[in-house]
Amino acid sequence: MKKSIAAVFCLPLAFVDAVCAMETAPGDYEPVPAGKTALLMYYQQAWSASFYRSGHRVSDDFRLRSDMGLLRLVQSVPLSDRLYWEPQAILPFGHLRTGGEARVLGNESGTGDLNLGSVVKLRLPTRHGDMLGLGVFVQAPTGSYDRDDALNLGENRWRLVLQGAYVHHFDERWSLDTVADASWYTRNHDYGPTGANQKQKARYEYQAFLRYQLAPATTLGFGGGYVTGARTSVAGDDQGDELRTSYARLTLTHFLVPDVQVQVQLGRDMAVEQGFKERERLNLRLVKLF
Repeated sequence: MKKSIAAVFCLPLAFVDAVCAMETAPGDYEPVPAGKTALLMYYQQAWSASFYRSGHRVSDDFRLRSDMGLLRLVQSVPLSDRLYWEPQAILPFGHLRTGGEARVLGNESGTGDLNLGSVVKLRLPTRHGDMLGLGVFVQAPTGSYDRDDALNLGENRWRLVLQGAYVHHFDERWSLDTVADASWYTRNHDYGPTGANQKQKARYEYQAFLRYQLAPATTLGFGGGYVTGARTSVAGDDQGDELRTSYARLTLTHFLVPDVQVQVQLGRDMAVEQGFKERERLNLRLVKLF
């Protein structure tokens, strides 16, 4: 087994970052109808077979399959005719299963860290009602975590996320969603078998999606994103693991009835600097308005 792969076995890996709903989907920054409550239920399945270190593939048999669910509750509070406030809560849970050279990492089931968010959306006085949004999310260390486990769904630390979005409507059918966010972390004081001190620098993510309204109840979106930063140090030792990941997404959204929406999203990683490279991803989402 390659030394560069074996080196990760003694340290816990937190995967909640990959499943937490900070990554947006096309149309997410359109407002929830004023005064309504939205219950969102997600199922996310992803497959990875290769592992990268500093941009180099060190294994093509380092398999990980994640089966994750998320519950998200959003309340729409109208502050004016154009301004909306959407407090929300997000809870991930699921199962991680490994294979191939990654089998030594074992499997993991449990809950991820609870996210509490506050999002403000402003409809601008443009010709087609462009949207401007700002979100603040706080992730609390409530998820499953064991320093002796190689895989963890919880991070054992606090996380603050600031997210900004601009949605430009070219006309009544075409739209462009652009989203950027930054994450900051507190220290994990119980990292790895020795309970070492882990620090992580800020993480940045950029997303863009082009949307086309196929029919009044159906929208097709295509785009992707780029993640960078998040370099870590353990017990003062720089890990040299800064992220540089690009990914693509294809999304179909449809209203079955006015208060029930379904969404299917396919995706994959295009380029990875560190860690697992997703070969395939399937995201399913069901939204119910109350």
